[in-house]
Order: sequence, then C-alpha cells, then structure tokens
Amino acid sequence: MNDTNEIIKKNCKTREFRSILINTLSYLLNDICKENDISHLNNNERIIPFLTKRNKQSLTIKKYLENLVKVTQIESSTLIAMLIYIDRLCEINNFVVNSLNVYKIIFSSFVIAIKYNEEKDFNNEFFSKLAGMSLTEMNLLELIYLNLIDYKLYISDEDFLNYYENINDTINCMFCCN
Repeated sequence: MNDTNEIIKKNCKTREFRSILINTLSYLLNDICKENDISHLNNNERIIPFLTKRNKQSLTIKKYLENLVKVTQIESSTLIAMLIYIDRLCEINNFVVNSLNVYKIIFSSFVIAIKYNEEKDFNNEFFSKLAGMSLTEMNLLELIYLNLIDYKLYISDEDFLNYYENINDTINCMFCCN
C-alpha cells in the first residue's frame, strides 16, 4: 500500500494528470447535471435555496474548473478531495446536483478542499473576489456547506484511494470508448 500511495502522490502532482482530471470531473459533473435536470425531483431530494443560482453560468463546467485551478495552482489531490466533498453533500443530505446549483457546489467544495488539503494561504476575501460575490456571501456559503456535510472533512487514505481508482477507471473508459 505504501508503494501505491507514493505512485498516487507522484501522479497527482503532474500537470498532465491534473488536466485529464479536470476533463474527467467536468464530464462527470455535466453528466450528473444532465441526468438530474431531466428527472423530476421526488420528495426525498433536498433543495437548498442559497446554493441554487437562478441564472445559468456562461462558462462551461470544464472552463470554470480550469479557471479556478489556473488562479490557485492547486494539486490534483485537492480536486479529488473536492469530488469527495460533493459526494458527501449528496449522501448526507440527499442533495441533488443540477445545472442550477453545480457552480456554487463546485466553488464551495473547491474552497473547502483547498483549505483542508493545501498549504496555500488563501482567505475568504480572495475567494469572494474569485467568485465575484461579497465576503459575507462567501462566508455564509462556506458555513452552509460545512454544516451540510457535518464538518466531515477528514478523508482516509482508503477513501482517497477508492476515489482515485474510480476516477482512473473513468479516465480509461473515456479514452477507450471514444
């Protein structure tokens, strides 16, 4: 397992992997949004109005992720943590990611993943400017998200490895199937 962890850590630091990971995450998130936009909400699915944006983002999910990564220069492991936090939001709250909330969900989980996973010194003033929102809105967005995931920020090596392997399987499928 130690050798595997070292390979993963090394792979997560490469720009090529980060670029492929952005493509994969955008593909997955687009697919999730498409599926959830088509299906009607049932009574068990949760909508949090503050996380829902009324107007559609002009950027694609891929371009949005690329811009966030370009500005922050984060490692791929932080993008994987971001995905884990999105899954936790959905699992803990029966939350549904769709085209009306995906950008706020991406941004919230992105900020939390950076703060927990990176050694960079970004503050909420920086993040609020990056998102084009007020500092008050940024603070509230982070607080709501943390509450919704019950502050479950720790990611075990086993969980990280599972996500890493699932993402790699998706990447391999995308390259083999296309």
